[in-house]
Order: sequence, then structure tokens, then C-alpha cells
Amino acid sequence: MNRLLRTVLALAAAITLAVGLSGCGANASGSNAPLRVMADVRPHAELIKKAQELGLLGDVKVEVQEISGSVDPNQLVQAGDIDANFFQHVPYLNDWNASHNANLVQVGKPVHVEPLGLYSKKVASVAATPQGAKIAIPADPTNQGRALFLLADAGLITLNVKADDPNLNYAQVTKKNITGNPKNLSFIEIERPQLAASLDDPQVTLSIINGNYAIEAGLNPSTDAKAIEKSENNPYANVLVTRQELKDDPRVQKLAEALTSDKIQQYIRDTYKGSVVPYTGSVVPAKG
Repeated sequence: MNRLLRTVLALAAAITLAVGLSGCGANASGSNAPLRVMADVRPHAELIKKAQELGLLGDVKVEVQEISGSVDPNQLVQAGDIDANFFQHVPYLNDWNASHNANLVQVGKPVHVEPLGLYSKKVASVAATPQGAKIAIPADPTNQGRALFLLADAGLITLNVKADDPNLNYAQVTKKNITGNPKNLSFIEIERPQLAASLDDPQVTLSIINGNYAIEAGLNPSTDAKAIEKSENNPYANVLVTRQELKDDPRVQKLAEALTSDKIQQYIRDTYKGSVVPYTGSVVPAKG
């Protein structure tokens, strides 16, 4: 092999190695790839799209996949099929991590609260709740505890735990914690997406419905609910979630920053009129 040919081959090998290393570096950081985020249609996906529209994400591209059917967004993030999700509060996340031996993490500050509300087509007020009424509550553990706290705040039951207890595991609060039930209420557990439909069930007097599902059903929590959660220091604020290895990814951090920006917080106030409210307060959601 002559010297010229050896020189050409060596140069070609060097260029190939440089290109390969450059490609590996881009894949490792993922900074040039779109951020894949799965979100509830409303308000979560709407907030991400608004952040894009307002130019709050800079050059970060976000591909929003809306949640539908029985898909588990946490499982998809854990498996690496998507990069992040935006649909849940921290007690739900903590409970999911514990039950799946996973370590998904919150990124940034809490974004907003979708106040849980008590609704009825049978009675005009909480005070009008009859003896022996049946109340539909969420079937999943963390939202069921949340529903019981709402009923306690409304004066319908008493519990032996306090919602502001920093050591409380919200997923462990169940009907067994009820110590007072003067109206002899009974409870039926229903999956959250079906709770709004339970309002038409002749056997159900009141239903406790998450804010996003209330909105989808045409209800306005701020005006239609017979009782509604307080928003300040609410431990059930919604957060952006990802895997441990992506928590410091610039794309994820940029999205988290945009969602808690003044512009998005004002958009929440203007658009949802109390059905969704910006998170305020200093209370850190308890670990589940």
C-alpha cells in the first residue's frame, strides 16, 4: 500500500469516527429531538400548546400526545416510550411509584389545581342531603382519600386524620378513617372518568368529580359544585413528571418553567374561571 493511499484511508477513518462520536453526543443529550409529552386533553394539553403559541419554549419542540382510553401515561414514561407526562398530582405519583417499584419524578413547581367538587342533580345544597344518601366517590386510592376530605370539609362526615398532616400518606386514607357519619351515608366507588355520568344514576344523590372531568362534562366547578376544594396549599396540585435520567434535560426544564410562568398562570385564570386555578401556597405535597 503506497503512502498516499494510507493517508487517504487514515483521513477517512478519522472523519467517520468524528461523525460517529458527534452523533452519539446528540443522542445522549436529546437536545435536538422533540420532547414527547403525554397529557390530558383539558387543561393539560391546552396549557402546553398555549406555552408553544406564546413562544415560551424557545427552540424546544414538544410533541403532545393526548391521553385516551385506558392507557397508563406513567407506564409509558417509565418504559421510555414517551419522555414526560402532565396529568397527575404528587400523591397519585407517589402511590404509583410505590406500587410499581418505580422512581418517576416531579419536575419544577406545581402548576395548577383542578378543584375536586361535590355535584348533584337531586339536591340543591349539601344541607339538603337526605338520610341514607348514596355518594359516588373515585375508586383510585389517592383521589378517594381526597374525596373523603372534601366530604369532611362539607360537614357530612368526620375523619380521624388531618389533610394538613405532613406525614400523612394520602393513598392510605379510606372509608375506614370515617369516625362520624350522622346521615348514614353510603358510598359507591367509580372510576374517575365515569363519575360525571353517575349524576344521572337514580340511586346516586351526589357525586365527587375531578375538575378536568367536570369540565369535559360541561360542569363549572366554581358555580355548579355544592362544595369545592380549597385551592391554596392544596396538596393535589398537578405537576410535570419524567424519568430520573431526564429530570435535568434542558427541554424538560424549559417546559416546566413555561408552565409555571406568569403568562400561563394568567391564562389559567382568564380561561377556566375557577374550574382550574394556579397553584399557590407553601405546602409541599406529602409523599405517598
